[in-house]
Amino acid sequence: MGKLIAYVGIGDGPNGGGIDVYEVAPDGSAITKIDGGVAPNPQYAGFLAYAPNKKVLFSVDERKDAGRNDKNPTKMYAFKVDAATGALTLINTQPTLGCSCASVCVAPDEDYIYTATHGKFDHVIKVVETTDGKFVNQFVYDDACIGMFPVAEDGSLGEACDCQVLTGHGKDPSESPQAGGHSQANAHAHIVVVDPSGKFVVLCDKATEKVYVYRIVPGKIVLASVFQCPDRIGPRHCAFDNNGHMFMTSEFSSEIWSFNFDNETGVLSFCDRQSTVPAGNTKRNELATVQVTPDGKFVYVNNRGVDTIVGFAIAADGTLTKCAEISVGETPADPKDGVRDMQLLPDGKTLLVPVRPDMVIRAYAVGEDGSLTPGVEAPANNPVFIQLAQL
Repeated sequence: MGKLIAYVGIGDGPNGGGIDVYEVAPDGSAITKIDGGVAPNPQYAGFLAYAPNKKVLFSVDERKDAGRNDKNPTKMYAFKVDAATGALTLINTQPTLGCSCASVCVAPDEDYIYTATHGKFDHVIKVVETTDGKFVNQFVYDDACIGMFPVAEDGSLGEACDCQVLTGHGKDPSESPQAGGHSQANAHAHIVVVDPSGKFVVLCDKATEKVYVYRIVPGKIVLASVFQCPDRIGPRHCAFDNNGHMFMTSEFSSEIWSFNFDNETGVLSFCDRQSTVPAGNTKRNELATVQVTPDGKFVYVNNRGVDTIVGFAIAADGTLTKCAEISVGETPADPKDGVRDMQLLPDGKTLLVPVRPDMVIRAYAVGEDGSLTPGVEAPANNPVFIQLAQL
């Protein structure tokens, strides 16, 4: 077996931009930074995805600017991965659809990638005349969308072949302090994930409280179902096990939800929901990502604000029981600057976490009971995302 490589996306900032490369021991006992990274682009590598057969790493650029006046507009990036060393070489780029691309995933056949464009919270004020002849201010926000891009045999990205623009919004102004209450003023597509059957791609929209499921057909995606969550949930990230369940983090309500997933119809049915914060918590918290162990026994989420990683044991019927809770990387001020990603090693026995507040990559051993124990760490520059690749 070859090297286990961790690609670490770097956030923007004074020393931001690019992707660093680390070699990781298969048992998580060592994390070593190696040569082969890229900088300073993408300027905000907030999400990465790997195509193992083509040995290509894809990266979003999570910045706002779509390129009207910017000499370095936001794009999707495709990098060739050196099979021996893990070093990255740029293949090509494609402009993002919309702004603030938040997620990318690879189709099982690696012929397409899917992207989720989040959009920012800024608004433009338009003056409009109403039907009764009055003049009022209208607030216009960014579009959010799911995009589909073809991938050539050499890993290069083609122009988008399909795009579904999301409509609607949640409460505006909302109760959340995020973005001064504008956090639900327009749709915010946050993640795209292909289900284990490879037939569907799932999209979470935290503003309209919807989880969209699209059927994958050649060169297109077709809406198959929509799950409507209650107000003030904020569907953010999702992940599947191999037993017919999907798990979702709720950014606003600080909960993990579990669903049964029908891989013939693409329909989600609610199973369970559990809080991820202590009872009576009054501290501002925004839940982030989710990881499921390969054996389907445990699922892990992380809180930003309360600043913990919390684990749950998964029952056969998809119900959840808390089994682990450990502090990680105290957020300096705004929850958005806290830990936002983590990845399990292939054997599921080590959780790698880019701890941005501490500027390290840290390994946590996963116990037989799902407990977490901190282990080795390595210095890192503003790490926001981590993607593993087995060479």
